[in-house]
Amino acid sequence: MWIEPPIALTDLPPEPGIYRMLDSKRKVLYIGKARNLRKRVSSYFQRQPDSPRTQAMAVQIRDIEFVITTSEAEALILEHNLIKQLKPRYNVLLKDSKTYPYILLTDEHYPRLRLYRGNRKEAGSYFGPFPNAGAVRETLHIMQKAFLLRDCEDSVFNNRSRPCIQHQIGRCTAPCCDLVSVDDYTAQVRDAEGFLKGKDATLIKEWESGMQQASESMQFEEAAIYRDRIRALRTILAGSDNSELPADADAIRLVRHASSVIASIGLRRGGRSLGIHNIKVDQAIEAEDFEVFQSLMIERYRSEAPPVEVLLMASESERAELQRLLRLLHSKSKVTIRVPQRGARINWLDEIKRAGEQAVASRSNIDQQAAFEALAELFDLDETPRTIAAVDNAHLGGKQTVAAITYANWNGPDKEHYRKYKLDDVPAGDDYEAMRQVLSRFFRSITEDVIPCPDLMLIDGGKGQLSVSMETAAEFGLNDLKMVGVAKGKSRKLGDEVLWSSWRAGSQTPGKHSPALLLIARVRDEAHRFAGQYMRKRKKQSMFTSQLDTIPGIGKAKRAALLKHFGGIEGIKKAGREQIAAAPGISTKLAEAIFSALHR
Repeated sequence: MWIEPPIALTDLPPEPGIYRMLDSKRKVLYIGKARNLRKRVSSYFQRQPDSPRTQAMAVQIRDIEFVITTSEAEALILEHNLIKQLKPRYNVLLKDSKTYPYILLTDEHYPRLRLYRGNRKEAGSYFGPFPNAGAVRETLHIMQKAFLLRDCEDSVFNNRSRPCIQHQIGRCTAPCCDLVSVDDYTAQVRDAEGFLKGKDATLIKEWESGMQQASESMQFEEAAIYRDRIRALRTILAGSDNSELPADADAIRLVRHASSVIASIGLRRGGRSLGIHNIKVDQAIEAEDFEVFQSLMIERYRSEAPPVEVLLMASESERAELQRLLRLLHSKSKVTIRVPQRGARINWLDEIKRAGEQAVASRSNIDQQAAFEALAELFDLDETPRTIAAVDNAHLGGKQTVAAITYANWNGPDKEHYRKYKLDDVPAGDDYEAMRQVLSRFFRSITEDVIPCPDLMLIDGGKGQLSVSMETAAEFGLNDLKMVGVAKGKSRKLGDEVLWSSWRAGSQTPGKHSPALLLIARVRDEAHRFAGQYMRKRKKQSMFTSQLDTIPGIGKAKRAALLKHFGGIEGIKKAGREQIAAAPGISTKLAEAIFSALHR
């Protein structure tokens, strides 16, 4: 289909600039830049557009406006500003356009470390960018232990008469009160700056040497300070070193879903990984990856200097065009765009893609709804479920048995309705009885309108656990409640699960590519996490309690006296009634209660 241009294309100048496509209501459809306005705009009308998206836009064009610029770089910046201002329907829009946070080591008489966001106009050394402010604060918190630099504002620093709590807990050398010489504080600043520039190996080696010398000189307090600083530094470095990756690089992967596109960006600076930043891209469902990459490059590197390498997945022609784009933005930069094929770089890109996929799954309510609809299709349900509950039991060798029930809806986890249960009376290892007890208490809450009845109930286990659950539901008149037993396969890996439903015969194995099974796995795993968390909490509490604490009439004094008299709880268990009654402060009646409780 050939489209009639709304203006004479020969009227367009063969010069750099930006163009705006307008519809019949003078509303801007699209804004673009060009090295040659005549050639670029003519390409929309000299042949049928390649993509349906471009074709849909072209048929709506009723007028074209253009602005000539002195250079393509100027056109690039003007295009970017107009897109952010006008938000045309057919341009890719980056939802998260805020500047990245940095660590700033200020250039003051007594420099300090702090979070900095915005144009880097303040004098000092910058380290970053970090993916989010939380990552900066976490790093700063540990750096205070390692370098002991002040973090207070000048208004506080200039008016102190005695050291603050930071000095007392060993996170500052208190230059405000002259407790450290200028030379020594300068050395601390030099160490911090060296770390920010990636010289951590040299720094740790110097500190280890200082710790050794202090130990040999019997200056153990100074040696302990070096030890703590080394530990703090290693905490920052833990898990971030990978010599096969470039020291300074950004790696970008685009993650597409039915309703959204997310750009996941991995950051490395100074040889260390700074994490992954996820940016939602609007109006990009039908846009090509190359167009998204272009918008991302302009948004990210217009005011921020790019790293030495940028890794992404693209064709060679697209890579070359993006390389040229970065040179326009930063003519003096030596940045190189690479498309890795193997090795550590491609593994890093794959890791970033997985992080983006998780972000898509957790952020999009529409995605959750789609998964629920897939669940209805899998089980041939008349209506799409809106709420799912999952039950899971946990124990330690048959002891500390607990259960947890979690809820999920189209918006994700519904933590308001989470429940946890103690199952102390369940015989060790009796999973069926544990399931019966927890569901009895849960179903009673439903019948008493304490908690809403879910549309679908996930049971951790196979046919046996499902049968017990159906019997228990029937006892409370919940015969219509749909329940699904989720049994792990032989490999116990995601995708091998076998599903048994309460309203149909036979089993199902949807496989790991089923969105319905992925939803089931997420809800099941959340129940497993919640139950395990509660079990560990109870185990930790039991480590600081005794069986004597549950016996009426036994307080702290009598418990201490008994433990001292018999040498511990095992000694009390071996004692008879008369021996217990002979202990200080223990009556015959209390001795009988103690003996009965310990030999129940």
